[in-house]
Amino acid sequence: MDWNAVAAVASVLAAISVTLTVVYLAIQIRKNTHATHSQTYHLATSALAEMAGIIGSNKELARIFRIGMMNPDQLEEDEIVQFGYLGISLFRRFENVFFQYQSGMINDDFWTGHRDNILWFFHRPGMQVWWKDRKFAFSKSFREFLDSSTPDEITSPESRRL
Repeated sequence: MDWNAVAAVASVLAAISVTLTVVYLAIQIRKNTHATHSQTYHLATSALAEMAGIIGSNKELARIFRIGMMNPDQLEEDEIVQFGYLGISLFRRFENVFFQYQSGMINDDFWTGHRDNILWFFHRPGMQVWWKDRKFAFSKSFREFLDSSTPDEITSPESRRL
């Protein structure tokens, strides 16, 4: 038996094994990336749905939030505090969606709808008042995104109603 032939066959088998391993790993990484993106989408939408549930399930909180969004001067002192905490909770969730988009973890389609939602809430008169006092609690890039936006950037006319 020729040892050179055996070595050549072994080299070919090793190359095939390495190629198959690399292909397998690429498939696994792709599946993992898809799962990570899916989980990010799920967590972001769940957090925003939870916030909507908090406000929507309590008539008094819904009233405070509605009035605070349009005219916070009509709220009593304790209601202004409640409105402020609702704003913090909502905009922390929005900041997370923004961060996930900036990080490439959510796609343009997901971002577009949430971007319009973020801007709609941000450009309510009461939110503008709230933002002036609270914006420095948020990341610089999120502040810059919001502060450089205009209500005209909202692409969905239906979303302009309160």
